[in-house]
Amino acid sequence: MPLRENMEPGEYLNILRRRKWLIIFSFLFIPFAAFVYSVVTPELFKSSTTILVVPQRVPEGYVRSTITMKIEERLSTIQQQVMSRTRLTTVMDELGLFKTERKKMATEEVVEKMRKRIQIQVASSERTRQRGEGSDAFTLTFIHENPQMAMLTASRLASFFIDENLKTREQQAVGTSEFLESQLQETKAKLELQEEKVKQYKLRFMGELPQQLQANLQILSRLQDQMKSNADATRSAQDRKVYLEAQIAALQAKLDAIAAQVSAAREAAGGTSPDNAVSNLDTVGPMANELAAKKSQLAALSAKYTEQYPEIRRLKEEIPILEKLLEEARRKELASGAAMPAGGARRAGSVPGLFVPMPGDREREELDRLKAQSLTLDSEIAALKSDREAIRKATAALEARVEASPKREQEMISLTRDYENLKSSYDGLLQKKLDADVAQNLEKRQKGEQFQILDPANLPQEPFTPNRPRIFGIAILAAMLVGFGGAFGLEMLDPTLRGTSDFKHFFDLHVLGSIPTIRNEEYDRRLKIRRAAVMGGLVSFTAALTVFLVIFGEKIRTILQGVY
Repeated sequence: MPLRENMEPGEYLNILRRRKWLIIFSFLFIPFAAFVYSVVTPELFKSSTTILVVPQRVPEGYVRSTITMKIEERLSTIQQQVMSRTRLTTVMDELGLFKTERKKMATEEVVEKMRKRIQIQVASSERTRQRGEGSDAFTLTFIHENPQMAMLTASRLASFFIDENLKTREQQAVGTSEFLESQLQETKAKLELQEEKVKQYKLRFMGELPQQLQANLQILSRLQDQMKSNADATRSAQDRKVYLEAQIAALQAKLDAIAAQVSAAREAAGGTSPDNAVSNLDTVGPMANELAAKKSQLAALSAKYTEQYPEIRRLKEEIPILEKLLEEARRKELASGAAMPAGGARRAGSVPGLFVPMPGDREREELDRLKAQSLTLDSEIAALKSDREAIRKATAALEARVEASPKREQEMISLTRDYENLKSSYDGLLQKKLDADVAQNLEKRQKGEQFQILDPANLPQEPFTPNRPRIFGIAILAAMLVGFGGAFGLEMLDPTLRGTSDFKHFFDLHVLGSIPTIRNEEYDRRLKIRRAAVMGGLVSFTAALTVFLVIFGEKIRTILQGVY
């Protein structure tokens, strides 16, 4: 009958009575199906182990690790390595997993089946702090039909994760160090090449470098001062030479006049001097002048140059020879003077060794002295001219260097810029290489970040699946939904009016009487069919239950023993 508002409880009970078999069969077959599923489905046990990520034991302020990947990224990499076909096949061979499946299925299918039973879950920071597991941890789970195998497999996989983490970290540290080493060698080669370029450039343009500009300017200033001093000295020497030449000319004229007077006096006396005396007088004078000139030149050169100067050495060799020659000439002059007559001799009276000066001797000595000074001045002026030429050449060379300094400075800037960049890069790479070597040693000594088992793999006591209480709870809810919901649903779909209450609800008429159910053949046939369906359902349920108990009786008893 159609449902209506304000129905009485008795009417609801009537609906349930009419649909009682639907409700009964729902509570029989649905829980029975859940029971069959719970018994038939293979039991799977889950074993879990928690792995803690222990930070490095050496403070990062002293040693900074070269592995900066987060735990999620490293776990993803390690998980791919551990869950590779080779590793999983090794585990299956060691523990004897999936023997039956490996006989019937391909290796890739068995490996894929094992992968699906491995679960990895990274613990959140809040959760790990609450459990006292530090800041990073993850849980590894394996599911298997045998609880012992589930525990052993979880332990073996955990050891793989620990070993692979150590291996991966060490490989990354070594790879980082090797990469930095290769980069360091390349940069070092470039730096040495650039250093050689700078060295060759400095050797090639020595004296024109920017850092030598100030020194060049100072030297140039000194040379200019020397040039000025040289000019002043040259001018002074030339003035003195002019003055000496004037004096020499005056003395020469005086000597010529004296010589003329002596000649006239001799002619008047009617006597002549011996040839030897004249010859000696003519020899001693020039030789004495030459000796005086050489001594003056030696004194002037010694004031400027060292003893090893070639001209000084030559003069020191010539002066002793001239002195000996002059001494011999003077002895000859003395010997020849003894034979001169009384009127024209240099001797006076009978006193031996007493000489009287001849006319012009004093002027001649003064002339010799002035000529020696003139020769000295000539040497000094020549030396000053030579020095001036050397100063001029040095000044020109320094001026050329100073003029080239801006150009060399630009070239040096380009060279040193590249050199400094390479030097900075080399220093940075060297420091990174040293840090990488320390980090590599840290990983080799296993002082870096490590995986440590916090909770060992447990031996599961109850199956992870099927979850029988949950299955039966869901089955009861489904039975109630199908039974009671189906009953009221079918009642809503049935347009039959049952009783006067239904009639009055749809029609505003007074009911004077009602006709009872007419039991004809059609009614009896339907009733028989309904009873046969009910009996068939009960017999089918009983037969199915009996067969199931016979087949799975042992397993049911095992399950019940585990429950109670």
